[in-house]
Amino acid sequence: MKKTDRRGNENMNEILKFSVVFALLFILIQLPLSDWEVVSSSTLNDSDLSQTNQPDPQRNIITSQNTGNYNSNEQSGDQIESTQVQDTELTLEEENQTTDDRDTTPSGLPTSDQSLPNGGQLLSTDLIPACGQIVQGNVKLGSNLICDGDGLIVGENNTVIDMNGFSLKGPGMESNKVGIMVGGQNNVTITGNGIISGFQSGVYISGSTNINVNEINVNDNKVAFYITGSQNSQISDNMVSKNTIGVALHSSKNAEINYNQFSKNRLSGITLINTQNSLIYGNNILNTSNGIFLDTQSSTNKVDFNNVFNNILDINNANNLPVNINNNYYSNNNCQTSLPSGLCIGR
Repeated sequence: MKKTDRRGNENMNEILKFSVVFALLFILIQLPLSDWEVVSSSTLNDSDLSQTNQPDPQRNIITSQNTGNYNSNEQSGDQIESTQVQDTELTLEEENQTTDDRDTTPSGLPTSDQSLPNGGQLLSTDLIPACGQIVQGNVKLGSNLICDGDGLIVGENNTVIDMNGFSLKGPGMESNKVGIMVGGQNNVTITGNGIISGFQSGVYISGSTNINVNEINVNDNKVAFYITGSQNSQISDNMVSKNTIGVALHSSKNAEINYNQFSKNRLSGITLINTQNSLIYGNNILNTSNGIFLDTQSSTNKVDFNNVFNNILDINNANNLPVNINNNYYSNNNCQTSLPSGLCIGR
């Protein structure tokens, strides 16, 4: 009997020990489950608030492009913990859409995997460049830029800058700042019905080839277009007004200045210094000191079919140098005054 009682007591002790261990395990398991239920219920109750606090994907695209940071937008750890499966799937869809929007090239411009007509490849796209930024590839302004220093600096061949109707404004014509600088680059286009004003040079082109600037309003600069040591520059269909000089070509070749409207540029509309084999054609030039001026070292240039009037002197070939000395060619220009005489057909 004693052995039986002792054995029964031992069994009872083992049962009690097991019950205690089981109870402790049950408590340990139940506590996290309770906490998780609280978190889940909180997520359900505050789901609308969580969605309201989600950052706007489109706004983040603009911000990342302004800073040059193209890293994708990631949710914080707290947001992930408080998001349900359906919200996560929706967020993934939004992020995919954001990526698609971010990689979309501006309408009408070649994409990065398309070849330009000259055979080059575009390297990058920056929808909203900042003042002083070095740009390349397809660039499209998304807002007006007011700059204390330089505007935009072209840093690669085959760059297209679309002003997109916006303005680029500098610190003033007496500064030494440049609106758009193209130095040592090839095959660059600047277009898009924008305004460049308030710089020493609105567009500065140096040591470059095949630069095309068209449909830009360039006003209130010391020199609207300053082109030096460059070849095959084309300045066409621009509005150029209230600058000290409209276009200054220096030590350049094979430029074309066509179909521009020049008005109220204080010293001259177009000036050529040591420039050869260039064409000045179809421009309207009025209300300045010298409409068109070519110096003694500028030769074999053609000045044809321009309307040049209401200037102190409409056409000036090296301050009365005979045209057979520097072999410049003048024909069909609608003007009244010239040095030497006989370069106008009259109005």
